[in-house]
Amino acid sequence: MPESYLPSFILLTLPNATTPASKTKVFVLDTNVLLHDPQCLHKFEENTIAIPVEVLEELDGKKSAPGELGFSARKIHRDLRALFDEGLESPPELNGKGSSALSCGLPNGGRLVVVINDYMVSGDSDNQGLNRLKATLVNMEKMDSRILASVFFLKEVCPDSRVILVTKDANMALKGIALGLEVEDYMNDKVTSAKLGSGCKTIEVSDEDYERFLEEHGVDLLPEQTSHLFINEYIFLSNGEISEPARYRGDGQVDSLILGSDVGVKIPKGIRIHPLNSEQRMLMDALLDEDIKLVTCSGKAGTGKTLVSIAMALFQAIGEDNLYERVFITRPLVHIGKDTGALPGTLDEKMAPYIAPFFDNLEVLYSNRKVVKQPDMHEDDAVSRITSTRKRKKAMAKLAKQPSQGDEGEEESKPRKPFQFLFDYGMVEVEAMTFIRGRSLSNTIFIIDEAQNLTPHEAKTVVSRMAEGSKVILLGDPYQVDSMFLDAWSNGLVHTAQRLKGTDITAHLELTTGVRSELADLAADLL
Repeated sequence: MPESYLPSFILLTLPNATTPASKTKVFVLDTNVLLHDPQCLHKFEENTIAIPVEVLEELDGKKSAPGELGFSARKIHRDLRALFDEGLESPPELNGKGSSALSCGLPNGGRLVVVINDYMVSGDSDNQGLNRLKATLVNMEKMDSRILASVFFLKEVCPDSRVILVTKDANMALKGIALGLEVEDYMNDKVTSAKLGSGCKTIEVSDEDYERFLEEHGVDLLPEQTSHLFINEYIFLSNGEISEPARYRGDGQVDSLILGSDVGVKIPKGIRIHPLNSEQRMLMDALLDEDIKLVTCSGKAGTGKTLVSIAMALFQAIGEDNLYERVFITRPLVHIGKDTGALPGTLDEKMAPYIAPFFDNLEVLYSNRKVVKQPDMHEDDAVSRITSTRKRKKAMAKLAKQPSQGDEGEEESKPRKPFQFLFDYGMVEVEAMTFIRGRSLSNTIFIIDEAQNLTPHEAKTVVSRMAEGSKVILLGDPYQVDSMFLDAWSNGLVHTAQRLKGTDITAHLELTTGVRSELADLAADLL
């Protein structure tokens, strides 16, 4: 990677930084940057942003796309139109060269220019950069080639500025570097300070402090011992060769966890689940704390993230305390490998392949029960657990239609899953991420698996849907990103964890110990 990457990244995040040559900077944005972050126009400080007219053409082709892609394209169009509504002016950034007429100031002090490449219009055969580009790239009609040509054009007409191409397309970045251009990834939503895979910190304490921690379930430490910790961070308190998991509460206070190493949690009508290691104890502690409204948990496959999260959610939703009315489960609809095309059936049937991992975990949690043909719940108990009037009516209607014990029919002959009653009575619901915008979810515990496939914008959309009495859990492995323009440092899971770290109502954990099987652990580490 070129050395120019690192100082440029710092310049994007430090307001007072300048280049050694004190040159102004012109950032040329690729289409994928605008689609990835519709707010990016306001995140380049007091610099010039250039958008080639070809990018507008590509955005136009995306405005009708479903989901977040189409939303981002339409938002960029609206924002650009609003910026240029006050009138057009000749861009001073081009030093009187070129026919570009769209230029305006930005609220943060920078400027925005829409670039028309005059060299492509006139077919200038004397321009050395353009000739090099034509000789290198076979098809100049491709949008990527024309965007690269716009970068060459800006370098020619802005000799006193650093012209930098910003793209999330690795292939385009490689082409730009090969052509001698300065290229950067979009860094605003990347997390550069986090050390993924490092696990929990260890704090060494004296014999006296360790004994006090065990006896009083907490201890106050000196500022120099806890200055590098953030609130609700999970750590190991160590004394020689022995250690105990703990949680930092702030102001030097370190508390023990809610559950002991030999204490399990009984899932209503299911099994009793015990933490298999200290990391799972930490996760259970965060999930069972009703004061924590958001939990992010990252870790490799097989560490028990999903199983523990579903178990603790069910315990709090249908247990004696009944802290939440329902459990919402979802995951991003991202394909691995070749797309299978549109799936037939109802929404539940379409979602079934994506939420199969949840069913696998429910099978484990209810594996001590025999397969039954009817829900193992009394009618009065079933209806009383449903607080929503609409769901209450729906449940009562379903109960009324059930055949009597002596009836024989198709429904009677079909075996039922031992966890099916959770869905029958609205205790567990499955929702597609596509339909989450605009909702307000109260008294709900919301589990989002594979959250590493969320963009930061999508993660913000989901978290901001939580109303009073709700809790959201984001699970995933940052190193198993399937989305095209995301990586381990820019996905919604890591972005959310880093931006909300240190707040009173959030907790962030990382699991490193595999528990699924020896083979699964070996595959996660070596393949």
